Amino acid sequence: MENTRSVVAAAMSVLVGAVLTSGIAVASPSGSTDARAGQGSSAMAAVAASRAASPIPVRTLEAVTLRAEPTTRSAALGVLGKGMKLLAYEGAVHGKYKACGKSGNRWERVGKAGTDIKGWVASSCLKYP
Repeated sequence: MENTRSVVAAAMSVLVGAVLTSGIAVASPSGSTDARAGQGSSAMAAVAASRAASPIPVRTLEAVTLRAEPTTRSAALGVLGKGMKLLAYEGAVHGKYKACGKSGNRWERVGKAGTDIKGWVASSCLKYP
């Protein structure tokens, strides 16, 4: 039953992500799903490769913790300042958090071009284009 809830939550997140980004939203393989998951793993791999090749530009809404994995229990890698420009490579749905004044369970794997900065950030702390 819990797995079914996770799949439904992930699908909702992906659909919202696709609307917010006007592009393809992909969830990570850590228990979440892609909007095209019913089409098989090859479709999922193609979508993941497409997003990895064309990451989405995002900006932090306020100072936010960068994490090693998409969960608040994961190691904090550092704090990203307000207004930092990043690239979002994939999304994931995992657990629950309260961040940037909102509750949620969606995460983005982000990185900063030309640096070693990479990790996971709560989606509610990001501004999408």
